[in-house]
Amino acid sequence: MKRFTTILIILSLNVMLGQLSPYDEVNYSSANPNTMFKEVNTDYIQQNIRSRENAIILLTGYWPPTNEMIRHFSQDENLNPLGWQGENWENRGYDIISYFPEFSNPDCSNCGQGFGTLEVDYQDTSQDFWPIFNDHRPIATITFSRGYMDQSWELEFNAYNRFSWINDFTSPFQPTPSPPDSDVSVMFERNSNLPINEIINAIDSMGIGLNPYVDLNGDPGGYVSEFMAYHGTWYRDLNLTGDEKCLTAGHIHVGGLIDTQTAIEATNQTVRTLIDYLNQFTYVPGDANLDETIDVLDLVVIMNSILGNNELSNIQIYASDINEDQIINIQDIILLINIILNN
Repeated sequence: MKRFTTILIILSLNVMLGQLSPYDEVNYSSANPNTMFKEVNTDYIQQNIRSRENAIILLTGYWPPTNEMIRHFSQDENLNPLGWQGENWENRGYDIISYFPEFSNPDCSNCGQGFGTLEVDYQDTSQDFWPIFNDHRPIATITFSRGYMDQSWELEFNAYNRFSWINDFTSPFQPTPSPPDSDVSVMFERNSNLPINEIINAIDSMGIGLNPYVDLNGDPGGYVSEFMAYHGTWYRDLNLTGDEKCLTAGHIHVGGLIDTQTAIEATNQTVRTLIDYLNQFTYVPGDANLDETIDVLDLVVIMNSILGNNELSNIQIYASDINEDQIINIQDIILLINIILNN
């Protein structure tokens, strides 16, 4: 079978390149990809993540209703005595996990710092955030916090690496260090890449009285909410490569007049929409024709693409860029041939 596959590979290369004989000895490792093939640059394409079992989506909350509406996704029995509902949630292939602080009055209007994990405090947020995220390695994250006292579902587009923030409740009242991200300039901007329009349409179509919209030009307020929004997108940007990429992150401000049950329904619909979006970027390296089998047909697809005979979809580009160097060229073909011959 391997011999037959090898012959098919040679014949495919012969047809594609128009310069090889089935009887020629071809040393692909010495080929010059810059002269032999047209390269397809994938720098402009959003980073993706390989298929992995039980990929995790992390949700965080602050003041009510944002802590209450994600409580059913907590793995902490003390916070969620009814039991974690996020394992392989709705049989969609993702584990949903949440973290949030507690407040003495779950219906508070002036809620204060709270207690427990991710308190409304700059130092506590940062100290809790990094161990949680580095442990779970989420494929995606949504950070939630309470916004205006209305029925809004406000998707924030921007978050900034500020030097000066609104004071929190406990000294030191500002982040330490400030700005929090020393690798970029003051007021460096990180953006949400949640499926914003899809979430807005999904919430609007529910008909539950919420007002979903995106704040494209503003900011999340310069308080602990924006601090968390920046952390979520910061984590994503630090994890764009490797086997456990974070694909998408963003922040949602939730209206303070939304009752808990409605907020739960909107949260669930938001997560469903996010999962539908993530499923577009799930792939197996080398499966260029997306038939769940890696064989000579995938080689033909990649060769045709390199030679300019066909265009690949985004997900096909990801699957074809086997060495993840953001260029599809002879190196990916060599890796694909090795995969096929070793199957």
